[in-house]
Amino acid sequence: MSVTIHDIAKLTGLNASTVSRALRHDPRISQETMHRVLRTADKLGYVMNLAARNLAAGKTRLVALIMNSLASRHQSVPASAMNEVLIEKDYTLMILLHNGTKQSLANCISKLEQKICDAAVMIPPAERLFSPQLITRLNLLKMPVCFIDRWLEATDYPAVTTDVELSIRGLVDKVMQEKTDGAFLFQSAHNTVGRARFLWESRLLSERNIPWTDDPDNLQSLVRRHKIKTLAVFADSPWTPVKVPSLFADKQPERYIGAMFDPWDNYPPDFYDRIFLCLQNFPEIGRKSAHIVLNMLRGKQPENRLMEIPPTEIMEIRGGCH
Repeated sequence: MSVTIHDIAKLTGLNASTVSRALRHDPRISQETMHRVLRTADKLGYVMNLAARNLAAGKTRLVALIMNSLASRHQSVPASAMNEVLIEKDYTLMILLHNGTKQSLANCISKLEQKICDAAVMIPPAERLFSPQLITRLNLLKMPVCFIDRWLEATDYPAVTTDVELSIRGLVDKVMQEKTDGAFLFQSAHNTVGRARFLWESRLLSERNIPWTDDPDNLQSLVRRHKIKTLAVFADSPWTPVKVPSLFADKQPERYIGAMFDPWDNYPPDFYDRIFLCLQNFPEIGRKSAHIVLNMLRGKQPENRLMEIPPTEIMEIRGGCH
């Protein structure tokens, strides 16, 4: 026969409502009473009926994370950090994977509409996957939602991301130490983070009178016109779709310096002499996003829509010689 809260109440001399609150770690219960209840529950082999508890409270105690890959470190690391925070608060992390299609993303939003969880955190995929109808459905969700890394300008949901200005300033400082005299900007224009990085790169390079271009077709003429010897390549990762030396029909810069963001798991392309890699604090980004949605569940809205986390460091990696 299953052990009930009434059995625990009888042995501890407490009423059933107090035992119930203690088992839920209600802050109104003193630490002494809570420990007494938990010791007795453990001794009797009490197992809480989570389904019944959540049904009575009208909550699932689940927080969904919408992402597209468990293999990607910039997604799996914040997911793990989120899980640690949620466990401490007696919540469970639920992963909803999409495969990078509009239909799979719509299916994830549909699950949120069905109230299978209390709150959701999303690592937004490419903006092209969000139709106007899907954005409307996302905006009408009646639950706390927070974005990680990127954010959607068509929504008012908060987001946690790396401090873009601080990151780009650090990268620009590093490439300037290498006597960079020209730059090629290869940032994604298809998401908010890529656009923000490009704006800061173009601004800071212009302030330092460093000629730059973001057009591959203009790169060779830029290098010729300014007699660029050390070219800095700014990109989201070392694995840009363009192998930069292939853009030159004849004379190339003497050196290539990378200014990029993690992660990557292989050797860098060998035409770089040096790469400066901005390491993002993905664990803190995950923890912060979890705290945000938990606070929102308690009715506390974040003070700012965009919360920026400083990078952990800018790491130097020596590349091969082209």
